[in-house]
Amino acid sequence: MDNAPLSTDDRAVRELDRSWNGVYLRNDRSAFAEILADDFRANSSDGRTGGKADLMRPTPEGATVLFSEAGMQMFTPTAVTWGRVRISHPDRVVDQRYVRVYSKRENRWQAVFVIVFPVDAEA
Repeated sequence: MDNAPLSTDDRAVRELDRSWNGVYLRNDRSAFAEILADDFRANSSDGRTGGKADLMRPTPEGATVLFSEAGMQMFTPTAVTWGRVRISHPDRVVDQRYVRVYSKRENRWQAVFVIVFPVDAEA
């Protein structure tokens, strides 16, 4: 196991990814204004595509969120994170995997892309 200290870039991306998860845990999308680049793009599990404004809309109240299976790989000036999110709404459960792409531009890391896809009910 590698015990080398994390680089500044590693720490910055990990913090951004934790902040992204926090947006869902608190159901407060205001932090996305800084996390997401203005040219951010998203592909959702139902095939829809969208941008920053689409992710700024809050999740309906009453949902609980659990993140798991997180990972990260640096390809400076790009980083990729992934994981699993389970959102329990009062009337249904949404279980998904995600891949997020971050880019370092003008010495600042921001999210530029995410793709979300459903988890097979038996996974």
